[in-house]
Amino acid sequence: MAINKSITEKAYAKVNLGLDVLRKREDGYHEVKMIMQTIGICDELIFTTDESIEGVKLIADVDNIPLDGSNLIIKAADMIMSKYNVKQGVDIKLIKNIPMASGMAGGSSDAAATLRGLNRLFGLGLTEDELCKMGVKIGADVPFCICGGTYLAEGIGEKLTKLPDVPPCTVLIAKPVFGVSTGYVYANLHVDKIEKHPDMDTVIDCVKRRDLGGIAFNIENILENVTIKAYPFVQTLKNIMIDYGAMTSLMSGSGPTVFGLFDNKANAERAAVALRDLDEVGDVVVTCFEDLSSDEVRKKAQIRITSQMGDDEEKTEIHDCVAIENRGKISVTYYEKDADTKADIINVLTISDRRLTYRKSGAINTNMLITPDEATSQVYQTPLGDIDIDIICHEFVLNEIADRIIVELDYDIMQGNDKMNHCNMRIEIEYNL
Repeated sequence: MAINKSITEKAYAKVNLGLDVLRKREDGYHEVKMIMQTIGICDELIFTTDESIEGVKLIADVDNIPLDGSNLIIKAADMIMSKYNVKQGVDIKLIKNIPMASGMAGGSSDAAATLRGLNRLFGLGLTEDELCKMGVKIGADVPFCICGGTYLAEGIGEKLTKLPDVPPCTVLIAKPVFGVSTGYVYANLHVDKIEKHPDMDTVIDCVKRRDLGGIAFNIENILENVTIKAYPFVQTLKNIMIDYGAMTSLMSGSGPTVFGLFDNKANAERAAVALRDLDEVGDVVVTCFEDLSSDEVRKKAQIRITSQMGDDEEKTEIHDCVAIENRGKISVTYYEKDADTKADIINVLTISDRRLTYRKSGAINTNMLITPDEATSQVYQTPLGDIDIDIICHEFVLNEIADRIIVELDYDIMQGNDKMNHCNMRIEIEYNL
């Protein structure tokens, strides 16, 4: 069945809240220990597909970006479409906001957004872990960019451990007009001669305690030893930010971008004005740490559920609700009364590409999962006792059409080994404009 659909994914930039290089491996890569933090600057990628589109086509709103197979967006798209035998084509539009060659993982984040976006667009139902396993084949930063937030990164950057979200903070970004070769920086970093390494364990402890002052006091980037020696202007940027009240200032990645952490946004804005007056500075942005909650969109909506079980008469129920959409996942909450006791029942319905969870609490309690990828078992609690059920889903179709979400389900409910009911269900969520 042809899909006609358009979705948008945001690709967030990152900075390193501390970066240490532990050793050079035999394969030429370096073992690192660093904290990766999402910030509020983001590219936007718009994915569109219909039956007339063939292959993968990329366009961008800037001129100095390759649009062929050397672009990580194309590499990510080709990888996921080939692996999962997607025949229908896709048009991708890139709206570029992350400064180019800035050490803030712009290309990796675009690749991550492509994997997430095509997973949603074609309803592949891949988990975050499955996407990360593909992403690391594109680049070490891609798995982090798929997840986003605050993570400890080890290995070559692909071993991720989730950390608590850091406290809110204003972040000032300044990128010089010149670039820095990551290969040059690592080639000139002689790990065996480093006498003092950043104390990443203390930084991790400060993150866990949500101690912003402790984070600022302890973060270091070992790569500054190479980059600042070759490009002293990086130190100049750091000094200017400190002079304007930054709690600390650090180079991101291998540079040349510098960021400052401010507990006073007005000071960050004043520093930004001063930096923009310098000829050697290209991009200057005042932003913040990003916990991805800004991607959450709340809308008033109406949900219509039409269902038929076996030979029973088709039933339709309509409820006003609140719909919350976040990175392709839609969660709907609505209320009803139990027919017998008149007690309240809270319903929460959460929909993603190939997964629907249906939770009732109150007079009736259940936590139902419907997915075509596996048979699921639940306990359906009622005032008359508990009922054990198994659900085998045969068809799960999700469509996003303008301001409507439509899910069509075909599944069997089994109670014990000998009783089975066949069910059809159609769920429509329409946003109130």
